Amino acid sequence: MISALPLPSQPHHHSKTERWCHLIGLVSLFIYAFTWQLSLDISRSFEPLIMLVYVIALCAHPQRLHMLRDPLWGLLGIWVVLQFVTIPIANALFPDHADAQIKDMRHLSKVFFILPIAWLLAGRTRNGLWMLSLLFVGMLLGGLFLGESWSTLAHYIQAGKRPRLGFKNWEHAGVCAGVMMIALSCFLPRFLRWSGSLDSGLMHWGTRLGYTLAVILAVTGWLITRTRASWLGIVVILLIALIGVLWLLGRGHVRSRRTRFAILYGFIGLALVMTVIGALFGDAIISRVFAEHHVVLEVLSGDLSNVPYSSIGFRIHAWHYALQLIAERPWFGWGPQSHIPLLLSAPNPELKAQAVSENLTHFHNSYITLLVGNGVLGFAMFVAIAGVVGRAAWQSWRQGAMPNDVMIFLSLFFIFWVIVNCFESYVGYRTGIYLDGLIGGLAYSYAMRLRLEGMNKATSKTGKITRENG
Repeated sequence: MISALPLPSQPHHHSKTERWCHLIGLVSLFIYAFTWQLSLDISRSFEPLIMLVYVIALCAHPQRLHMLRDPLWGLLGIWVVLQFVTIPIANALFPDHADAQIKDMRHLSKVFFILPIAWLLAGRTRNGLWMLSLLFVGMLLGGLFLGESWSTLAHYIQAGKRPRLGFKNWEHAGVCAGVMMIALSCFLPRFLRWSGSLDSGLMHWGTRLGYTLAVILAVTGWLITRTRASWLGIVVILLIALIGVLWLLGRGHVRSRRTRFAILYGFIGLALVMTVIGALFGDAIISRVFAEHHVVLEVLSGDLSNVPYSSIGFRIHAWHYALQLIAERPWFGWGPQSHIPLLLSAPNPELKAQAVSENLTHFHNSYITLLVGNGVLGFAMFVAIAGVVGRAAWQSWRQGAMPNDVMIFLSLFFIFWVIVNCFESYVGYRTGIYLDGLIGGLAYSYAMRLRLEGMNKATSKTGKITRENG
C-alpha cells in the first residue's frame, strides 16, 4: 500500500513538513475509513490527527492566505456564526438537551471534513480508490463479524425479519449496501483492466474472486435489509444509467468494438442478476413494496386523518408536524437535536405515543430534520456545500483532471443519496457523516489539486522574477 502513496512527488508540497503531514494524514485517513464500522471509537480517534496535519500543512504553505480563500472555508465561517444564534435559542427552549445540541452541531459540522480529506487525497485517483476499497472492506467485515450470527441471519431471512448487519439499523445497512453496489459497478472495468495486468495467476483470479464475493455480499445485504428507499434509489440510477448508455450508443459516441461488447456483456450480466434476484427474492420484494399501498392511497386522497401510523404513515404525520414547526421558526430553527423533545411532546397524541413507545425521535428525512433543527439558513448552508463540491467536481472533470468512471460514480452516488435522504435522516448520523466526508472529499480533491498546482506555478514564477531582479 505504501508504494501507492506518491508523497515525495506531490507538486504542491513546498517542504518536508508538508510531505510528512501528507504521509501521516493519508495513513490516518485510510485507518479512519477502514475502521468506521468495525470500531467507531478507533475511527473517531483519528479525526483530530487528520485535521491537525491539514492545519499544520496549511500554515506551512507559502500561500496559506490564498488557500483560506477556498469557498468551503468561507462556508465554515458562516456556519459557525449561525451556531452562535441557533444553539443559545435551542438551549433556552430545551435546557435538558443542551449537551445533545452541542453534540449534534458537532456531528453536522463534520461535513467540512471534506477539506482535509480532499487535501490528503490530492486528486490522485489511486489514493481515492484505496480509500473507497478500505471503506467497503471495513463495511463488509463489520457486517460479517459484528452483525447477526449466520444461524440468526438465516432465521431472519426465512421469517422475513430485517437484520441490522452491525449497522445502526437496517435502513443504514441497506443504504451502505446500495452505495457499495454503485461503486463496484462503476469501477468494474477499471478493476478488470488492473487485475488482468497482474503477472501472478493466483493474484489475478484471487482478486477477481474477492471482487465477486464483495458484489454478492453487497447485493445480498441490499436485498435482505428490505430498505425501500435504497431499492428505489438503485432502480432510479439503473434507469438513468440505461438511458445514458442508449443515448451514447444512439449518438455514435461509442465506436470501439471492444466497448460495445463490454456494454452487451454488461446488459447480459444485469439480466442474469435480475433473474436470480427475482427467483430468490421476488415474492419478498413484491410483498415489501406493496405492503403499504393503502397508506399511499390515503395520503394521495388528501385526508391525513385516515392515514394509519404505519412505517410510511408515521413519516407522513411527522412531516406534517414538522412543517408547522418550520413555519413557526423558519430562519434559525429549533436546534440541531430538538427533534427529540419536539416529537416526544407532539400535540398529536397518536404521533407522540408512537414516538415514545417505539423511540421514533427523528423525522426520517434529512432535509426536514435540517430545516427543523437549523432553519432555512442552516439548510441553505448544506445546499451551498453540495453546490460548491458539485461545481468543483464538474469543472475538474471538464478539464480532464477527473477520470470518467470517477465522475460517473460521483454523479450516481449523488442521485442515490438525494433519494434515500428523503426517507431517512442519514446526514446527522455516522452513515451520513462518513459518506459525506469521504465521498465529498474525493469529489473535491481534484479541484483542490488543480488549485494548489496553480498556486505552486504562481509561487515559482514570482520567485524566479525576484531572483532575476535581485
